[in-house]
Amino acid sequence: MTLSKVMLALLFTSGLVACGGGGSSSAPAPVVVLPVPPVVPITPFATAGVYDVFYGQFHGTYTFLDNGEFYGLHFVNGSELAGHPRGLLSAANTVTNRESIAWANFIDDALQVGQQEAAGVFGRTFGASDLKVSITGSMGTFTASASTAKLYGDGSNKTLYGDPIALTALAGSYHGTIRTAGIAKPKEAIASFAIDATGNVTASAVACTFNGKMIQHGTTGIFDLQLAAAGVGCTLNPVLKGVVTPMSFVGGVAQLAVMVDSLDKMHSAVFMVTKG
Repeated sequence: MTLSKVMLALLFTSGLVACGGGGSSSAPAPVVVLPVPPVVPITPFATAGVYDVFYGQFHGTYTFLDNGEFYGLHFVNGSELAGHPRGLLSAANTVTNRESIAWANFIDDALQVGQQEAAGVFGRTFGASDLKVSITGSMGTFTASASTAKLYGDGSNKTLYGDPIALTALAGSYHGTIRTAGIAKPKEAIASFAIDATGNVTASAVACTFNGKMIQHGTTGIFDLQLAAAGVGCTLNPVLKGVVTPMSFVGGVAQLAVMVDSLDKMHSAVFMVTKG
């Protein structure tokens, strides 16, 4: 082979390399793998929180406080308030070691004016990733479970127990209904219900005027509440204690469950109210 042919061969080979046709003299570009954000499951909030449970015939929303207090709501046909179980549960309380509770049943008496269950029992067991509950009353025994805490309802992962709504956001006028047990009155629309920015509550319903103050329960989204009931024709116990549990918070509009009871467990009042 002549020198000119050798030179042509070398030039042709180098041209292929430069165009990528005959190999590469550099290492391939590194592949950048972006980290995948961890999936954070919504698990029970320690041994306290707000949970929806589904029994089949009815469903419940249960509020468990860190001091053992339990406040429940039962619904039928979607949103019809049917009952209000509540009690002080010990640390030993489980679904296999149930304890006595009070239980206002709003719809099972003939006139649907509400009465207290005679012998309700309830148990709850918090597991690593779920909550199990068991309740017995005059209607029978029911069991259910929940794997997530109740959320705001706005598409976020904020929980109504663990992510408190500011009182300033809750302040305003509300409309809704009240259910009572122990005073022979059916469900009725409230005449008025209002919360101010410091937590003062005023309301009018069932021939009573109500006054009290909401106080945040620790750092949670639940508010402790004591209401004074008074007025000509008011037959509710004058001292009612309980909690305010947010049921949803969407677009700045709160729906609240205001659950208060007499200390002797004979009278109950539950306001289901929506801001606006």
